[in-house]
Amino acid sequence: MDKLMAGTLEVGGITIKSLTTLDIFRNKNLNIKIREGNPTSFVYFLSPQSIYSESFLIQLVFADERISKVILRAYSEIEEDGMTIAKRHRKWLITLLGEQLGIKNQIEFDWGVINPWVDMRRSQAEIHLTYF
Repeated sequence: MDKLMAGTLEVGGITIKSLTTLDIFRNKNLNIKIREGNPTSFVYFLSPQSIYSESFLIQLVFADERISKVILRAYSEIEEDGMTIAKRHRKWLITLLGEQLGIKNQIEFDWGVINPWVDMRRSQAEIHLTYF
């Protein structure tokens, strides 16, 4: 619980936090795809990863080789609409952060911001962790 408040995620044996760099993912057999660009690079986990009791599809965004954003989308083997996924995200956030923080649309910390995001037109939902 305290790890998410500190901006830390444990994914596939790797700790992701505000100081994480792209080098951690290079030349590792982690079932990932790296799309390198300058100044922005992306890391995609090719299979769902468990993060604090929930499975997510994960995309990491790096700016100048340093983590800038983590995008999480709850994974399910059955197709779910955006609102159902958003409810799962909210429940996960409430479990980890408590109800007072978990229900907010923008949760601010010293390290960055957590934004639960929903696009009803596209029926999509994600959780964005943006590092300062």
